[in-house]
Amino acid sequence: MAAFVLALACTRSAADHEELGDRAYAAGLYRDALAEYQLGLKAHPGSAPLHAKTAAAALHNEDYSLAAAEYRALAKEDRSRAEEAADGLERVIRAALTANERIAVALAVAGLREVAPARPLGRYARLVALDAVDQGNTADALALLPTAVATGVDGRSADSLLYLFGMIAVRAKDCGTAVPVFEAVLRRQREPAVLDGAREGLGLCALIQGQAALDAGRPTEAEDWFRRATAPGAAVDVARAAFLGLGDVRLAQGDVAGALESYQQALLGGVPGDSIALRAQDKLNALGKPS
Repeated sequence: MAAFVLALACTRSAADHEELGDRAYAAGLYRDALAEYQLGLKAHPGSAPLHAKTAAAALHNEDYSLAAAEYRALAKEDRSRAEEAADGLERVIRAALTANERIAVALAVAGLREVAPARPLGRYARLVALDAVDQGNTADALALLPTAVATGVDGRSADSLLYLFGMIAVRAKDCGTAVPVFEAVLRRQREPAVLDGAREGLGLCALIQGQAALDAGRPTEAEDWFRRATAPGAAVDVARAAFLGLGDVRLAQGDVAGALESYQQALLGGVPGDSIALRAQDKLNALGKPS
């Protein structure tokens, strides 16, 4: 009997399944409606109306991930219904947020960005951006955090997110983005809890930029960056590494005395035998000045 029912279901047309689904949906039998609509899609995968109805039934069944996928499919199959799909995705986001289904929220927000890129994400951006950070998804975090910052509920919240944006940019080795972000956090002074972190992040990026400039044969630019990396608030080892860089700059400029002084500074605050101390000692020994 089960095999007979299955065979009968497979021989029905997509229109039959859609009609049966419509009847079940009208009766509030959303699970049955969803099953019929899905059978209809198997018979006619490119049907935009069936994608729309499957999405609505999935939403009623609290299958938010499926609803998000079907609204995306609706827009893909019929671009004239993109706004309808975007409205549906917003409903999915709200429902998934209420149910605390973070994965479904992320899927629906990704769908909304794809279907209606000009539509503002508002408060949803913050949640999905933080999820991207937690999951190590650097690309999505960098894409969403600026929107999350812009829609922050207050200055402190916005600056916390701005600081996080800077740290993610550092993780992505994009100090060109991170430096002005950290500078903005320090200039605005609206969230005391992230100020020390912003100073450390700025110092680290200054060190990275300085070394890149030195490697590229631009000692004057490198010197400016290294000096910024030794500013108050930078991590001790970042400042020590920056003094190593300043020593190299001085040596490239023919200022041996200045190089010796900078290498000596690199020894301060470290642990005997650490990597920075060893490099500083090697450089001092090479100049005939034992540490």
